[in-house]
Amino acid sequence: MKKLILTAAAMALTAGMSFADTIRMGTEGAYPPYNFINDAGEVDGFERELGDELCARASLTCEWVVNDWDSIIPNLVSGNYDTIIAVSYTHLTLPTIYSV
Repeated sequence: MKKLILTAAAMALTAGMSFADTIRMGTEGAYPPYNFINDAGEVDGFERELGDELCARASLTCEWVVNDWDSIIPNLVSGNYDTIIAVSYTHLTLPTIYSV
């Protein structure tokens, strides 16, 4: 099951990106421990670790972009970043990756 989730996530990351070397990932940066801004001013948390691991496995470079939650989907659709990772905050807590 774990391999299936990672495979699906990697496919979602690369879908429609024309084999880009750098993937721009959007996040809110305000929902610890899943995503937050650390003391160094960088995106941190579970979603950051997951995104960086997926990029490493796909031989890609992750670039993190922070947006307010209210504008995260419109910015994804507008092309300001390539994908977002949002943990589904349910009893299952499964990551969901969205890309356009």
